[in-house]
Amino acid sequence: MNAEDIKSIAIIGSGTMGAGISLCFAQAGFEVNLYDVNREQLDKALMRIRSSQDVLIQEQVVSPSDVSRTNECLHTSTNMAQALQGVQFVLEAAPEILELKQQLFHEIEMLSPPDALIATNSSGLSITAISEKCRKRKLTAGMHWVNPPELVPLVEVIKGQMTSESTVRTIYHIAEKAGKMPVVIRKETPGIGLNRLQFAVLREALHMLESGIVSASDIDRIMKYGLGFRHPWLGPLETADLGGLDVFHNIAGYLFKELSSEQEPPSSFNRLVEAGNYGIKTGKGFYDYTQGSSEEILRHRDLCFIRQWKLVKAMGKKVTSS
Repeated sequence: MNAEDIKSIAIIGSGTMGAGISLCFAQAGFEVNLYDVNREQLDKALMRIRSSQDVLIQEQVVSPSDVSRTNECLHTSTNMAQALQGVQFVLEAAPEILELKQQLFHEIEMLSPPDALIATNSSGLSITAISEKCRKRKLTAGMHWVNPPELVPLVEVIKGQMTSESTVRTIYHIAEKAGKMPVVIRKETPGIGLNRLQFAVLREALHMLESGIVSASDIDRIMKYGLGFRHPWLGPLETADLGGLDVFHNIAGYLFKELSSEQEPPSSFNRLVEAGNYGIKTGKGFYDYTQGSSEEILRHRDLCFIRQWKLVKAMGKKVTSS
């Protein structure tokens, strides 16, 4: 099956990720069936989609007529068999529980058309393990989106041990048709690609904080106004090329041994979690959010993401893949 054959898509799970992914596919003109076990969860997903569309209209990314066309392509259901009827591609976006995903993959394979491709949005679980109960494992793969999926361009397409090359190519092109910037993860590894880089940075940030080298707010300023300021335009390997591999090699020779190699979260991080301080969802984390509205904070984040992506596209950023 080629990407051109994909007309109808089912999303299994309507949480934050499932709702945002459904919006992306519907905006691209795919017929989308969004499934969840109860109507209340689906209604919450639709509210989240409408809220995202309001911001996109405000930023002139889409027009009200675009939104109307998108909504005509988006359907919801609490009946999985109905949601899977006649679709060519299924994306599972359920909680990160291996047994749950294995069972869902088995049910999806039994209920969907025999040639339908099946992918998981898992951010870390093995696609090979998730698809273990499936008979046509060559049609299964990983398709990891980044939160919020309707705004962040990256999609990671993960090849399991049994995934065929044609399945990887088709899912890659589906992501492109949805307006995303896909990459292929050719070998399964914990954390895939993005999370390995993200948590490598987090580990060093936590080490610097724990060691009293710099404050939490200044760590974030270093990233936002220094390192992160470059990253929309230059990845770490491009940065090394432009800065001189000899220079970076010399620095790596003395700095790598000084970087954190901790295998467990530091005590300061443990204390926050043990105290029930999970960040914006509880009002406190590394920062105190009790004085502001979490909705306003997230809306500001979304506006920044939208404007950043518009700028990247306007600059005609050259994207390469291998």
